[in-house]
Amino acid sequence: SMREDAMLSRDGANFADWYRSMVQEQAHLVGPFTEALRNVIDGFGAIHLKRWGVESRVLTTSFEEHPGDNILFSELSDGQRALIALYGLLHLTEGQGYTLFLDEPDNYVALAEIQPWLIGLSEACGDTLRQAVLCSHHPELINYLGGECGVLLEREKSGPAMAKRLDPVLLSGGLALSEIVASGWEK
Repeated sequence: SMREDAMLSRDGANFADWYRSMVQEQAHLVGPFTEALRNVIDGFGAIHLKRWGVESRVLTTSFEEHPGDNILFSELSDGQRALIALYGLLHLTEGQGYTLFLDEPDNYVALAEIQPWLIGLSEACGDTLRQAVLCSHHPELINYLGGECGVLLEREKSGPAMAKRLDPVLLSGGLALSEIVASGWEK
């Protein structure tokens, strides 16, 4: 990171710059963010911005089994980087009036890892986070959030995508929402 960036880019490529900005502007949120990561990533220790030259910083992480070793953020697995970014969005934007728009936040992340994040996101929405809009095919996301506040997006041939509410009668039938969507019965 050579600078601070107040906005995280769509693809998260500037995460180090955004994190650097959040550490400066929202330092009180870093502790809860780090603690959340410790609860979801086995052996996670800390996240650091180490000096790299005169003005640059490099984003690294450490793990409990090797506390003195710093692992570059870029050397983490895709899933670990995704979790750090997702938990960063959840914890480092707290109380700032953000609305999150996330397309398939469950990519690269195991079910056991995404569930606590979903619970945290659901609890934060309307409280410390204004709202979140998620697009996903993942059954856990559909089942957890879709029945109460889900909207189905469908497209006929090459036309525009249309949004529609889910039929409450289908939701009361005893099947999981993901099974209803998979079967095509929601149409």
